[in-house]
Amino acid sequence: MGNKKGLENIQIRHLHVLLSYHLGFSYFFYQYVMAFGGDAVVYWNLNGPLADPNATGWWDYFGIGYPFMYWLNYIPSRFLGWDMLSGFFLYAMLSFLGFRWLFIRLIREYDGKKVFWGIPWPVYFLYLPNLHFWTGGIGKEALCFVAIILILQHIDQQKWASGLLGLFLIFMVRTYLAWLVLISFGIAALLFGPSKKYQLQWGIPCIMAALAAFPALLWYVGMDHFNLEGIQQIIHQQFSLLSGKDVGSSVPMADYAWPMRLFTYWFRPLLLDAHNITSFLASLENLILLTGTTGLALTVKWHRWKPLPLYLKFGIVLFLASSLVYINILSNLGIIMRMKSLFMLFPLLVGAGMMKKE
Repeated sequence: MGNKKGLENIQIRHLHVLLSYHLGFSYFFYQYVMAFGGDAVVYWNLNGPLADPNATGWWDYFGIGYPFMYWLNYIPSRFLGWDMLSGFFLYAMLSFLGFRWLFIRLIREYDGKKVFWGIPWPVYFLYLPNLHFWTGGIGKEALCFVAIILILQHIDQQKWASGLLGLFLIFMVRTYLAWLVLISFGIAALLFGPSKKYQLQWGIPCIMAALAAFPALLWYVGMDHFNLEGIQQIIHQQFSLLSGKDVGSSVPMADYAWPMRLFTYWFRPLLLDAHNITSFLASLENLILLTGTTGLALTVKWHRWKPLPLYLKFGIVLFLASSLVYINILSNLGIIMRMKSLFMLFPLLVGAGMMKKE
């Protein structure tokens, strides 16, 4: 898995360990879904409220969002007859390609950092379990993670095919997230592009394209036109849907001030919130995130922001943009852990990159 990329033998063994670790979480996720249910069941069985009951063939399922998941799973599930565990491992192997690219890229990015067992210490952030859990099974997170990595490849290596494929995939799976990716890349390119030409060539067109697509985004979320009252109504409806005494692990986000909303989204559940084994494990990771981000914030050298690669700067912009969206629509700690899993690596990797060179 690493010979062609020039990795050392010990680093290749780390990739093998990372793969085993990822597949272990995939099996754990499978057992979790078998015990408690989840979207993966309807995705794989091609049923559910948004499945076309009159579909007779593969292309009858094609569409944006849930239909795309049915269309994507039709061949392995319906045509080949694979069972759900096979589907979980299939998605896990796909998402591992994202971990593999990050691993190899970060080995080079953090050259000069202290090495533990053959790899620089920031690379160990890839072992945080929440991302492995949610990307290890049949679901949108695995596809969105691969799509984001493809976009990072385009930013870092100017691979047009990767960028277009990633944007298309994320549009088909979570349309609003594609808009966030587009506006985040436009902002990152305009503010932090390596040259004026790059800033003008990428930053302004992407921002303009995002603004032009904004009416379509409003239509997608159910608004006829932009107004603050309509946005507040949607936020209120979303909070009401994901809160209340009948919804497990709900939190009163609507009553929180913005700083508390951000803290809740980034770092909860904490140990005091844990009520079962999964929430306890989630609280342990959040404790690591809280400790790590606090420690990095206190030790970073801010002048080291400028030499950071653009793909990490884009990542932190996307992290902030997604945080601002999700703190206004999510009020369930379980769903928060799922939705933030794609983005929490970025502040840690950026902070590590801005520490004093060792």
